[in-house]
Amino acid sequence: MIATRLAAFARQILHVDVRKRVEHGLVTLALAMFGLHLTLYGVQHFWHVGLPESLFSHPLQTLYTPFSVILIAEVYLLVYYLPTSFARSLGKQVEIVALIEIRSVFKDLDTTSNWPWEAVFFPHMLAALVLGGMLVLFYHLLPRRQARIEESELQNFVGFKTALAGLLALVFVGLSVHALGSWIGELVSAPEHLHSDLNDIFYNEFFTALILVDVLLLVVSFRYLDDFGLVLRNSGFVVATILLRRALGIEPWHALAYETTAALLAVGMLLLQRGLNARNSEQFIQD
Repeated sequence: MIATRLAAFARQILHVDVRKRVEHGLVTLALAMFGLHLTLYGVQHFWHVGLPESLFSHPLQTLYTPFSVILIAEVYLLVYYLPTSFARSLGKQVEIVALIEIRSVFKDLDTTSNWPWEAVFFPHMLAALVLGGMLVLFYHLLPRRQARIEESELQNFVGFKTALAGLLALVFVGLSVHALGSWIGELVSAPEHLHSDLNDIFYNEFFTALILVDVLLLVVSFRYLDDFGLVLRNSGFVVATILLRRALGIEPWHALAYETTAALLAVGMLLLQRGLNARNSEQFIQD
C-alpha cells in the first residue's frame, strides 16, 4: 500500500508537464535571487551593514545564489530520471557535483594569488572541467536503447523504482526545508560568524540517502536482470556515487581526486558493459 502511494505520488510530481513548470519556476526564482543578492551586495558595499564577508565581499559572489537554485533543478531532474535509467541518474549526480564545484569558484574568490594554481578556487575550477569532460564521454558511451530497456521490458522493476523516486522526492523536500531554515537562522543570528555551507547541511545528507537508494535498487535488480554486464555496471555506479559523496566537504584537492576517480569509474563501467555485450552478441551469432 505504501509503495503504491509513493509510486502514485512520484508519477504526479515527475510528470513531464510538472517538470516543465518546475524548471520554469526555478529559472524565475534564480533570476529573482540573483537580483536580491546583488542588491544586498550593493547595500553592504556602500553602507557596511554587517553582512557576512563570505557572501558579500565581491560582486561575483552574487552568482553563488542563482547557481544554488540551478542545483535544486538538477536534483529534481536526478529524481525525475531515477525510475527510467540508472545510468542517466548517475550522470545527473556527476552534473550536480560539477555545478557544486563551479559554484564554489564564485564563493571562494581569491584576488591575492600570484599564480592561478595558488588560488583557492583553482581546484574547484579544475574539478568542474574534468567532470564536464568525463560527462561528454559518459553520455557518448551510454547506449540509448539499453538505457530505456527497463521501460519496455521490466515494468515491475520500473514500478519499484518509481516508488523509490517518490520516497527520495519526499527526502529531498524535507532536507531542503531543514537546510534552508538552518542556514537562514545562522545568517540572521550570527551573520559575522557564518561558516556553514549548504553543501554541509544538504548535499551530504542527500547523497547519503541516494547511496542507500542505489544499493537497494542494485539488490532488487538481481531479481529482474540476468545480464552480467548491467549488474556489473550498476555495481560500479553505486561505488561512483559513494566516491562522489566522499568528495563533498573535504579538502578541494582531495575532492578533485575522488571526483575524477568516480567519473573514470563510471566511464570504465560503460566500456566494460559495451565489451561484454559485444562478446555476448558474437557468441549468440556463433551459436
